[in-house]
Amino acid sequence: MRWVLILVLSVMVSLSGAPNNWHFHSASAQERTERISFASGRSSQTVRGQIVGYDGIDYLIRVSGGQRLAAEMRTDNRSSYFNILPFGADEALFIGSSQGDFADVIVPKSGDYVIRVYLMRNAARRDEVANFSLDVEVTGGRVDAVAPDFADGLSGGPDFWAVANVPNGDRLNIRAEPTTLSPTIAQLRNGTVLRNLGCRMNGRTRWCRVERPDGNLSGWASGRFLVEAGG
Repeated sequence: MRWVLILVLSVMVSLSGAPNNWHFHSASAQERTERISFASGRSSQTVRGQIVGYDGIDYLIRVSGGQRLAAEMRTDNRSSYFNILPFGADEALFIGSSQGDFADVIVPKSGDYVIRVYLMRNAARRDEVANFSLDVEVTGGRVDAVAPDFADGLSGGPDFWAVANVPNGDRLNIRAEPTTLSPTIAQLRNGTVLRNLGCRMNGRTRWCRVERPDGNLSGWASGRFLVEAGG
């Protein structure tokens, strides 16, 4: 009996002295796993879900080496994030709590990848709820792994583009990253002149990094709406 009492007291002292950044999952905590698969002819999908406390969701998605995996999350709880990591690995390719709610990574090799949605410890231990939607897109192939060609006046295209062929009443979206999942940071009219910073393929779409001549705007635009300009 004395040894049992000593053991119980030792465990209590050990737990009371544990670092503050430790957390312990309750016996009822669960990690749900769901598979993401795209419909025929599609390369993107939106999933919606809810997590409570320590119960997170692992979304599995099959990606080929060299492809681009992009994901963006919208949530009603500021303590909810997502990470991206290879299936069975501990080291993440993307960590939402430090990198934000938008990920755009080129996967190193073919296989299953996990998009893990979770609540931070402070919210999880209060059993908070997070309702979220997750936009997921897989594009490109090994072409994405090669370096882009940069325009320098001699190769890679002209020094300047002009926005063209945008339908009447519409504007060209300038995005933060070369994917349609990326946030729109500006919308430009036909005729707007932009400096060419280089283009690359993402799937079947040619994206060009552009900036205003005065340097006040920099982002990515679909190449189909850009034509050579004099600057």
